[in-house]
Amino acid sequence: MPGTGAPRTARRRIWLVSGLVALAVIASSVTWLVVSRAEDREERLAANQRQLARACAGLLPAELGAFVPDDKPGVLDEFGTMLRPREESRALLDCTLSWGGGGDAWEPDAQARVRAEAVLTRTTGPALDGSFGLPLPDSALGAVSTDDRLTGSAVSASLLADCPKGLTGRVRPTRDLLVTVDLPSASDDEYDVPRADRLLASRTAVRVADWVAKKQGCGGRPLKAGPAAPAKAPKLCSWLSPKALRLAPGEWEFDRNAATYSRRTGVCGGRLDDSSPAEELAVKAVGAQSWSGVLAGGAYDSHRGGSHVPVPGDRAEAGKPVTIQESGDDPLLALWARSRCAAGPTYHRVTVTPQLGFTDGPQSGTTVLEPKERRQLSRKARAVLDRYLAAPDGWPRRAHCRDTKVMGEVAQWRG
Repeated sequence: MPGTGAPRTARRRIWLVSGLVALAVIASSVTWLVVSRAEDREERLAANQRQLARACAGLLPAELGAFVPDDKPGVLDEFGTMLRPREESRALLDCTLSWGGGGDAWEPDAQARVRAEAVLTRTTGPALDGSFGLPLPDSALGAVSTDDRLTGSAVSASLLADCPKGLTGRVRPTRDLLVTVDLPSASDDEYDVPRADRLLASRTAVRVADWVAKKQGCGGRPLKAGPAAPAKAPKLCSWLSPKALRLAPGEWEFDRNAATYSRRTGVCGGRLDDSSPAEELAVKAVGAQSWSGVLAGGAYDSHRGGSHVPVPGDRAEAGKPVTIQESGDDPLLALWARSRCAAGPTYHRVTVTPQLGFTDGPQSGTTVLEPKERRQLSRKARAVLDRYLAAPDGWPRRAHCRDTKVMGEVAQWRG
C-alpha cells in the first residue's frame, strides 16, 4: 500500500529505541542490585567482625575472623560476663557466639564458646596427657581434645586453675576455677587438626582464666606468664620397674607415664610389648593413678558408676575358685587407697593385669582363677601400691601425701 513504508520504519525505530532504553534500565538495575548486595555483604561482615571483637568480654581470639560470614548475622548467647556483688552462681562466664546454620541444620556452621565456673566440690577435670601444649604451674591442669562436626572440626580446651584468695559470691568458699573453651577448626578430620588450632584453644583458656582471676582478685601469678619454675618430672615414674616388681620379662612400653608434675593428679603406666610372650598369670600391664582435691571425688564417682570401687567387707570371692569369661577388655585387679596430700583428700588406684589363657571346647572363652592364684595377684597389687607410695621421686611423696589407708580391691573381670 502506497505511503505506509515511512510510518512502519518510524515505528521500528521507536521500538528499537524503547528496547535499548529498557535494556539500559534493566542493566543499570542489575548493576545497582549487585553493588547494593556487595555493600550489604561488606556491612554485614564488618558488623560480624565488630561483634566478634566485643562478644564474651572481648576474650574470643581474632583468628576466628576466618569463620565470620558476610551473609548472616552472628548469634550471641551471653549469660552475664561476671557476677555482681551478692549474686550466686557457679558460672562466672558463659558465652556462645555462632554463625550460620538454622533451618533444617541441627548445628551452626561454626561456633565458639567460653565458660568459667567455680568448682564447689568435685569434677572430672582435664586429663594429664600433655595435650595442652603450654607450660602451667603445678597448681593448674589443662588438656585439649578434638571432635568432628558437620562442617570442619571442633577444638576443646579445659583448664583447672587455682584461685589462692578464693572465688567470691559462691554458695561456699572455693579456690578451684574450671575454664572450658570450644573453638571451630577448618580441618575436615578431627585427628588432623593443626597444632596452631590446638594452641589457640589453650591460649584462649589461659586468657579467660587470667581475666576471671583478675576480676575476682585471686592473687597469684598470671598463667600467661608461665610457671616460675618448670614442673618437669623425668623421674616421676622411675619407680615402675618391671624387674624390681618381678613383672613379666620382656620389652615394656611406658606410654602412660606423666612427663610433668601436677599436684592435682599423677599417672604412671606400662605394658608388655605384644611381641614379648608372657607366662600364665605373669603380670603384663601395670598402672597407678592419683586424684587430689576436687578431682578426687570426681574420679571416685566415675569409677563407682561402673561398680569399680571397693565395697567394705566384700569377701564374695574369698577362698573360692572364680570362673572368668573372656571379653574385649583385659581382666585386671585394682587396689584403692586414700590419703591427705598437698591439694587435699586424695584417692590412689593401682592395677595389675595378668596373662590368662582362655580355654577352647565346650567351655571356650573361660578360665578358672584358683584361690591361690587370686592371692598371688593380690600380693602383686599390694607390692605395686607400696612401691608407688614409697618412691622418693614418685607422685605421692612429691605431693606430700600422708595418713594413707588401703581401701580394698576391685576385681574387674566378667565372672
